[in-house]
This record gives sequence, C-alpha cells and structure tokens, in this order.
Amino acid sequence: MLLQHLSLREFRNFEAGDLDFGARFTVLYGPNGVGKTNVLEALYLIATLRSFRSADLGPLVRHGASEARVEVTGHDRQLGLGTRLAVHLTRTARQTRRLAVADGKTVRSGPDFYGRLRAILFTPEDLGVLRGSPTGRRQFLDRALFARDRAHIADIADYDKLLRSRNRVLRGEDAGISRSQQDGLLDAYDAGLAAAGARIWVRRERLLTDLRGAFAEAFAQIHGRHLGVTLEYVSRLAGESAAAPADPQTCLADALRGARRHDLVRGTTTVGPHRDDFDVRLDGQDAGAFASQGQARALILAFKIAELQDARARAGEAPVLLLDDVSSELDPQRSAQLFEALLREAGQCVLTTTAPHFIGLPAGGDCRYIEVDKGHIKLGGDSGP
Repeated sequence: MLLQHLSLREFRNFEAGDLDFGARFTVLYGPNGVGKTNVLEALYLIATLRSFRSADLGPLVRHGASEARVEVTGHDRQLGLGTRLAVHLTRTARQTRRLAVADGKTVRSGPDFYGRLRAILFTPEDLGVLRGSPTGRRQFLDRALFARDRAHIADIADYDKLLRSRNRVLRGEDAGISRSQQDGLLDAYDAGLAAAGARIWVRRERLLTDLRGAFAEAFAQIHGRHLGVTLEYVSRLAGESAAAPADPQTCLADALRGARRHDLVRGTTTVGPHRDDFDVRLDGQDAGAFASQGQARALILAFKIAELQDARARAGEAPVLLLDDVSSELDPQRSAQLFEALLREAGQCVLTTTAPHFIGLPAGGDCRYIEVDKGHIKLGGDSGP
C-alpha cells in the first residue's frame, strides 16, 4: 500500500492532525516530546491494531477525550485501487474498545484486517535490544513477524490470553474448583498453548533462518568483514538448538504436562515460547555482553536491512518503514550508511528526527519534510536540510 494521507482525531496529544506523505520519504521533525513518535504509533496501529509502546490502548485516546480515530488513505498497488483504512478507539472506565474499518466496512476479525498496511518498525529502543531482556528480544522478533505473517498477531494474542488463564489456575485464583476441575482446565489450556505456541516457535525460528545470510552480509557492509557473525533462535525445549523439532506441538504439549507439578508450586508457566530468546555472536562471543556500542548498533541495523530485503522478496514490494529518531543515535558514518541502505532497499519510509540536517535527503517530490510542534502538524513545512 502506498500511503497518501493520514488523519488523526483525538489521538495521543493530537486534537486534530492531517498530513500528506512523500512518494518515498516523509520526514517529521521537531523537538522531543511534541508528538512525532505518536504519528508512527498511529500508522503502526493501522498495520497491527496495537501500539508498540503500550499493551493498553487507553493512553492512545487524548487526555479528556473518550474517542479517537486514525485514518489513512492510499493506493493498493496489487489491486490498482484506492483504499481507506481506519481504527476507532472508544475509552470507558473499564476498557478501551477498537473498531477497524476498511473502505467504509467494519472488519470484525483482526486477522482479516492485518496486512492491509504492512509496516516494519525501527525505534531507538531496538538499538539496545542485544543488551536488554529476553522479553525485549522476543518482542523484537514478533514485531518483525507481524509484518511478515498476518496470522502471527492473532497467535500471539491467543497465546498470551491462554497463558494468563493458565497462570490464574496455577495460582488457585479460581476459588471453589476441585482438583479434577483444575486438571481439566489445565489440560484445555495446555492444548491451546501447544497449538498456538508451536506456530509461534516455528515462525520465529524460520524468520532467523531466512534472515541469517542477508543479516551477515549487511553487517559486513556496515562494519567490515573482519568479524564473523551468527544468528540463532534459542529454545529451552529444543535443548538450546536453533531448529524446532519435527513435531513442535507435541513437544510443547509434553513439556507443559511434564512441568505442571513444578508450575503449580511456582504459580506460573515455566516452559513455552514466552521463555525463548535469540542469540547473536561476534566471532563466537555473545554480542550482548562483548559487542561495542557501535557494533551493537550495526548488528541491529543489519537485522532491519535483512528484514526489509526479505519482506520485499516475499511480497514483491517493500513494506512501509517506520523509523523513529534513529539517526540521532548514530555517528555520522553509520547514519550515512543507514540512509544509503534505505535508498537502496526501502520503499516508502516515514522518519522522525529532532532536526532535518540529521537526515540529509533533499526535499522534493520523493521526500517531504513536515514540522511537528506540540501536537500540531504544520502544513506546508516542506523545507529540507
């Protein structure tokens, strides 16, 4: 989908905001805290029906408002038709409901809406993922898979819901049920977790397998060829192996049953893809522990470039790239290398920065510079660096 126009109403700090996208690059600039990232979050919401900053959708509705709307119009290049996508949020005291609309028709099923706008996200937080927690690395992989496989979003949501339910039973929060009823509930939750978890496991492992070669080549182009680099998925169930077994669903189901007694004592589920990780090594050493700051950044940039290449090869066109203030986190050399790669690999790209000179792309038909100031999108802000 080629983005043409974005409309925001009561979203985050925007009472109202509208912007037209550049054919390839749209650069949103302004000081920190004025709402630039909120625009990327709005686009990510259209792509995935979720935020990349909050599990709760409530904060996306502007303070003092009860409803918010995000709407994009664009051109579906595969169908050769114009299209309009919108997400409406309604916040009450108890919850925030979302409603997805495509070309004027309500889409009740999330999986039927996913993939209409395909987007790859890159944030400053990604640059620290190697040194961060396993949870952050799992989320990093899953965001890559949201753009690659529309079923993955639904499986993650189902798995998380089943996991919370299983943990409630393990902690004995459902008062008044017998031991046999407890076992029956756990059997049901284990079956659901094994089915959804196996699909998550296989997709994550396959993603890293598919990106491995392009990742190593991109890192060599950014940082040089003097260091070997490896990328592996790590699952406790596979015995620290990169590959899922021939029957991952049975493997996971057996592991959940085998851990049940231990899980009842702990009050939590101790096996499954929610405990997995991935491992990056430089010349055999753990990159999270031994890579320099520059090397760690080059590794994450290389991953995103590989992700872009893979997405373009699979779909015949690159997804929209959402790039949040990464250029200010990089030294001039690596920033230049990043934008060389973007010019070569990316399709349409929406970037944020504190100052236009960090970007260095000439303003024109392919690139629009738009100023954002305290929840306002300044129309006509097209002057480049």
